[in-house]
Amino acid sequence: MTEDQARAVLLLQSLESSSTATLWTPEDRQWATRAAAQGLPDEASRAERIIERARLAAQRWAPRDAGLRRALTKRLWHPAWPLMAGALGVLLGGVSDALAAGPYFNLLSPLFWGLLLWNLAVYGWIALQPWVGNPGWLRRLAASALLRRLRGQGAGADFAARWTLASSPLTMARAAALMHALAAGLALGLVAGLLLRGLVLDYRAGWATTLLSPETVRGALAWALQPAWALAGQVPPDANTFEALRVVAGQEATASAAPWLVLMSVQLCALVVLPRLALLALALWRARRLAADFPLDVQGPAFDRWLPGDGTAVWVLPHGLAPDAATRVGLNRLVHGIWGASTPVTVADVLPWGQEDEPPAPPPGGRVLLFFDLASTPEAEVHGRLLQALPAEVALVVADAHGFLQRFGSGDRLAQRQQAWRTLLGQQPFLAVDLQAADLGAAVREARATLER
Repeated sequence: MTEDQARAVLLLQSLESSSTATLWTPEDRQWATRAAAQGLPDEASRAERIIERARLAAQRWAPRDAGLRRALTKRLWHPAWPLMAGALGVLLGGVSDALAAGPYFNLLSPLFWGLLLWNLAVYGWIALQPWVGNPGWLRRLAASALLRRLRGQGAGADFAARWTLASSPLTMARAAALMHALAAGLALGLVAGLLLRGLVLDYRAGWATTLLSPETVRGALAWALQPAWALAGQVPPDANTFEALRVVAGQEATASAAPWLVLMSVQLCALVVLPRLALLALALWRARRLAADFPLDVQGPAFDRWLPGDGTAVWVLPHGLAPDAATRVGLNRLVHGIWGASTPVTVADVLPWGQEDEPPAPPPGGRVLLFFDLASTPEAEVHGRLLQALPAEVALVVADAHGFLQRFGSGDRLAQRQQAWRTLLGQQPFLAVDLQAADLGAAVREARATLER
């Protein structure tokens, strides 16, 4: 999908995770699902169905909220921005050269050599990326933390966190393009300043240092300017020439700066301008590719409920206690809220206590939901052993809290029991819910958020 389509998908996902029912109602969700299914051929891919549902949904929710509508339509990138960054770099380079200029051109100029060293360090960091690893994991970790923090603070905040996480590769490619354009412009501005000063002034060159001898300065410049010497077809001057270039107190520089300005300009163009322009082209190509083929994973459970016609059934395995009729109704409402209104639900026979090592095999291709009673004390030898013995991955563990609430209420004891279950289950998605409650909306949203992590 494209960048704009991904924005529409993530905005709709934020709306469906929000507790605000006025902007996007359950009826709206059902309409969008039906309309998307009717408007596409049967052979349409999963991504195409999700994109179409988000497109149709935007037609209904966008007129209701101007802020979210701007988030959907606001331009996030302009092709002229790299040109502007390059122009800014040229300006900064020219100004820096003017501010750092002295009575003569300093062959040991901190501005010139500092710029070269910085760019070489950047190239080294880029070259080491395949070995040191991409810092994308850090961005994903930060964005995931932001998503958890902002969840429940409105669809806009939730979307901001989701977009930060999903768009980080594209954002980094565009940021790299701007930085490369700025660096290339900075070097060009410095070159222009050097050549302009040599053109309009009788500019001289020299060096002055207390700690280095002429032989040391010659050796350092001969090595550091080797690319420029080679490209210019020249060789470094001898030590006597470098001795004559030395500027001491009470004397002025006398050597012409012309050959040195040319060498420095060639060096900057060869080691900064051209590599940065190549990296700029690479970053722009990568950004264009990511914008046209946005890397949004639509295969996870977060989008399963958008496709109720995919035929993926939910198989429920109760343990210890069979759900009664009212609990079964609530269980169906919960499953349909999480994965779609037409999701088939099959409740298996209850697995008795003591048979945790021999659970029945679930039907192939479906989702497995383990059903426990929250009143049961979680035990690794029982419930943990059952999780390990099941021959299929468990999509969600649901603990019915109806009986527990009737006996103990909803105070600290409930929180302690929920924490005990979470401690036992670890990373396994878990939901404690009163399945006979009149409204399961909060439980559905919590389950969706749990499955998206």
